[in-house]
Amino acid sequence: MGLSRLNRVIAVCILIAAIIYGWKTLFEARRPPCYSVDVKYFGSGVSPSTDAEDLSIKPFQVPFDRSQVDDMISRVSKTRFYEPQIAVDNRHVNKSSYGFNRQTAESVREYLINTFDWKKTVQELNTFNHFKTNIAGLDIHFVRVRKNAQANEKRDAILFLHGWPGSFLEYLDVARQFNSSTTGNYDIIIPSLPGYGYSDAPLRGGMNPPQMARIMQNLMQRLGHSSYVVCGGDWGSFIGTHMAQLYPGHVRGLLITLVTPALTAKHYIQLGLAHFLTPTILLDFDEQDFLEERFNAKRYLEFLWKEGGYFHLQATRPDTIGYALNDSPIGLAAYILEKWSRWSNTQHDVDQSINSGLDRFTLDQLLSNVMLYWTTGTITSSMRLYYEHITSLTSGHYDKLYYGPLAASVPVGIINFRNELLYVPRTIARARYPNIKLWSYHNSGGHFASIEQPREYYRDVETFLSRL
Repeated sequence: MGLSRLNRVIAVCILIAAIIYGWKTLFEARRPPCYSVDVKYFGSGVSPSTDAEDLSIKPFQVPFDRSQVDDMISRVSKTRFYEPQIAVDNRHVNKSSYGFNRQTAESVREYLINTFDWKKTVQELNTFNHFKTNIAGLDIHFVRVRKNAQANEKRDAILFLHGWPGSFLEYLDVARQFNSSTTGNYDIIIPSLPGYGYSDAPLRGGMNPPQMARIMQNLMQRLGHSSYVVCGGDWGSFIGTHMAQLYPGHVRGLLITLVTPALTAKHYIQLGLAHFLTPTILLDFDEQDFLEERFNAKRYLEFLWKEGGYFHLQATRPDTIGYALNDSPIGLAAYILEKWSRWSNTQHDVDQSINSGLDRFTLDQLLSNVMLYWTTGTITSSMRLYYEHITSLTSGHYDKLYYGPLAASVPVGIINFRNELLYVPRTIARARYPNIKLWSYHNSGGHFASIEQPREYYRDVETFLSRL
């Protein structure tokens, strides 16, 4: 009798445990995660009341100041190059083993002095419609591209977010393609991140990716879009991911070129087994074909060691290096262009190229981006984003947001370009992005693919939109 009663108690306990487990598995696992972000003010003075907040959207013209150009040319002409040069070998003197190659820097100097026309670039930029609006105490700059349409015609909104050391210039070619497209009517919004380009730099600390996500959501709401698609690379991927986490009811889709994974112990075990045993533990066959021999943990750690110095510097002491970069146009160009070279090529490509791999772009494209940083004096404020990100990461305040998944209701597209800084296996990506609608590969292109491969990038965006 006692044993039978014990069996019944055990059975009831098992039933209760099964019900709890089933509830969590079937219901709570499907429930969208709930995230939040603090409301902060980054302008001068005291945050205005809601009634006094300036919600206006003002037209903006990209300024041209001849004195800035004259000062830049004067500084460039007085550049003091280092001596002596290191002769790597007689056949490949353009190698960049020690950093940005001096021969390439000298050619950039000559182009800046004798050929580059910043006034012409400004005139071309002003063929686009530029605006500013004040959010969280900062004037936020953005480009808006949309075709003429009837007043009541519905427009799909797409927000393009850049990263460092890029700018809104990265997406202008893609915007032109959308504007000439006959397949849809889109409202293209391309902002400058706070502290970049023509957007104000924060006057208070704490401007991390979640805060930028909040500002970008406010921007889209102010422009009349309660539903929109976000596309981004580099920091744009981080910010776009946070927008999809914080505002899943507004983000209709997220398309990124750089996955921001939230690695667990399980993932580290999978990575180790895939490296030491067989890639099939972690990679599908199409991934193995794409990666070829690149899935090598040792080689990737060496790559991070060589390429990650800038990150540590900017995440710890951005203002110190900022003095030098804000004072020397060639120093600024070398620092930025090295990233455009290294992050768009393999080491072999860089060493074999006559101009350190920069031939994937035109010098006008490259130097327009450099001049944007130079004329606005925003290189230091742009680099502070690394400091703010690491500070918030180590504080633990945003752990839920940084390591949590997106709601399964948000469709995600991931574009993998051959020379991107990081490849995240699909199995690991799904842990954070559960609803992947597009997973594409490109055997060329790198970190700045939207400007390097604008047609391929545009086609992927269109494909993703068609699946929403």
